[in-house]
Amino acid sequence: MVVTKHFAVHSTKYRKSLIKYILNPEKTNQLKLVSDFGMSNYLDFPTYEELVEMYHANLTNNDRLYDSRNDRQQIKQSKIHAHHLIQSFSPEDKLTPEEINRIGYETIKELIRGNFRFIVTTHTDKDHIHNHILINSIDLNSDKKLKWYYAQERNLRMISDRLAKEAGAKIIPPNRYSHEQFDTYRKTNHKFELKQRLYFLLENSKNFEDFVAKASVLNVEIDFSRKHARFFMTDRDMRQVIRGNQLDNRQPYTEDYFREQFAKRAIEQRLDFLLPRARDLSHLLEIAEQVNLKISPKKKHVTFTLVEDGRTISIENKTVSTKHLYDVQFFEEYFDQKEVLQDLDLTNLVSDFEIYQEEQDQDKLPSEELLAAYKNFKEKRDQIQEFEVVLADHQIDKVVKDGIFIKMTYGVKKDGLVFIPNRNLDIHESEQGKSYHVFIRETAQFFIYNKENSDFNRYMRGRELIRQLTHNRKHIPKRRRPTLSSLKEKIAELNLLIELDINNKSYQEVKDELIKDIAQLDLTITELQDKVAHLNKVAEVLLNLNNSDPENRRLARYGYAKMNLTPAIRLSQVQKDIEVTQKQLNQFINEYENQVRDLENLARLINCPDYSDQKNKQKSLKL
Repeated sequence: MVVTKHFAVHSTKYRKSLIKYILNPEKTNQLKLVSDFGMSNYLDFPTYEELVEMYHANLTNNDRLYDSRNDRQQIKQSKIHAHHLIQSFSPEDKLTPEEINRIGYETIKELIRGNFRFIVTTHTDKDHIHNHILINSIDLNSDKKLKWYYAQERNLRMISDRLAKEAGAKIIPPNRYSHEQFDTYRKTNHKFELKQRLYFLLENSKNFEDFVAKASVLNVEIDFSRKHARFFMTDRDMRQVIRGNQLDNRQPYTEDYFREQFAKRAIEQRLDFLLPRARDLSHLLEIAEQVNLKISPKKKHVTFTLVEDGRTISIENKTVSTKHLYDVQFFEEYFDQKEVLQDLDLTNLVSDFEIYQEEQDQDKLPSEELLAAYKNFKEKRDQIQEFEVVLADHQIDKVVKDGIFIKMTYGVKKDGLVFIPNRNLDIHESEQGKSYHVFIRETAQFFIYNKENSDFNRYMRGRELIRQLTHNRKHIPKRRRPTLSSLKEKIAELNLLIELDINNKSYQEVKDELIKDIAQLDLTITELQDKVAHLNKVAEVLLNLNNSDPENRRLARYGYAKMNLTPAIRLSQVQKDIEVTQKQLNQFINEYENQVRDLENLARLINCPDYSDQKNKQKSLKL
């Protein structure tokens, strides 16, 4: 199991202190567990002190070029100069420090797509080996800043977990459970049925007291008076009670757990009610206290404290809702975008909120309807069709201890990996080899990893995954910036579509022309991107040749000599060249995207049943 944490670094002085700390030779096996990306290094075997100064100079030079181009003053928040991540591993993972360092490096490389300088150090001074990662807030081209938001944290966690799974997948134990075993467990096990009833109760209860009172309607007895919560279903052949820690190892079912679930709902309900009525953040804090909610904003995170029925519950913003992060940035952006309205009458705020609560709780079923509704819920749940898909060998990326990663194509210009856990998987062995049978419910959710661009990571419904895996829809594989190697797959798919339709040379000619144009544009774009990156390095070197810091000057002179620059090259001219090249790059990218869309349209055209008339097809091709 991997635990990840994020901290913003708000000063260059602290950033340098952090570099000193994370590079500590005693913690990093004498600097053997240090890796970096995007750093200019003028020393073959730097000492600890030299490495600290060199990393600090790299990041400072990066920042200075950005500051020369932009006004870095930020409104309503402190400057963020770097992002500090901690990636902790359990001793049970049985990974070597070198493997853990590599996981950290690959995690950040995939997360930020290689656009930002970063340092990864692995500390072995504690029982749990952990990575310290420092990412500069300015990209390699000194053009953009790294924005850290909810999706970034989610992607960090998911990518980290995936790479850790893959690293621990050298040996697959023979006792891995299967979908068949899970299905048997689901139908016969008391724990599964109990969790379903508790979930249904949570969804149909107004508060904790209502939850406890309604439990008996579903034949569930609950006892919170002991160390562990105890549950018993009176209508099933149970020989003993089930304890709350037996239902979920990560989050035991305790009284505090259920109270916290209702508190989260109550907090989100209050925020939905108050936000349209608040003028700004300070006004929100004021009126929130009238409905027994205290909001404590910090630099980044927010703590919500709810006082209800004589109990006080404090919850961090990250766990309050699945819809919004509710951090400081969320509230600032909300009020910045909110239209300025006339002040509302808030004299009856409390009574208005009580009415709002009643309206929101109208969908909660009364006790007399609860049992019949649950039986209907269970019947519909059991009727959800589960599809079986047999995977081809090329669809399997990696087999790990608790499942498999499969390759798939989805959306426009996107492909990625999907993790299939063991409970959705049966592996059959025969003389012909292994066959992988995946069982997917339409309503299930699966996470997609896009290695090329983590911004495309998302959840996918089971029904969509089924369509993709079974190829029910004929489509061209859609990748981000297809290269010459990946174009072969596109050509093969499109040739198949042409053969399935009719043998028409016009389709082949259009396809060949599009493929040729896309391939040429891909090469041109790559060349221009490399040129922009080189020019930015030149600009950074020229800017720091006369810097007051000797380490910055030394690094700049090293870059100057390495790139064979001459005194005739001026910073102003380099900046102009960057602007011109960037405009060219944007034009070619737009043209590239248009060509890819034409390729997609061609495939769609061939498969469209409305185009049965050959003349219409020919007309569309010409367009």
